[in-house]
Amino acid sequence: MKFGHIGIKVTDMALSLKFYTEVLECKILKDYQYPDSHLVFLDAHGTVIELIGKPENEERSVGPVEHIAFKVDNLEEKIEALKAYGIHDISEPKIVGKGKIVFFNGPNNERFEFVAKITEV
Repeated sequence: MKFGHIGIKVTDMALSLKFYTEVLECKILKDYQYPDSHLVFLDAHGTVIELIGKPENEERSVGPVEHIAFKVDNLEEKIEALKAYGIHDISEPKIVGKGKIVFFNGPNNERFEFVAKITEV
């Protein structure tokens, strides 16, 4: 057995694709258009994320998945990129162990974490 992918319901596929490809730098692997759904599979730097667009998707509160984390080389640059994209509800950077982290919400109310390794603690 091996891991397949993470599926995320989206309310606006165009906005979600822009966010996932531009801000999170994911690459589109497959894009399926069906009469009742639009499914896009992304390479999220070695993990596959499936964006699931269906007419019945609604904005939702945080679900059983707490957050999706991405390792970044430069946290400050990524925070500026988020702000330039229009995301301003970003937590204050916090040091946890040997990492510096921030949390923010994506376009479908999914919660993300950016974590950068730090050498000085």
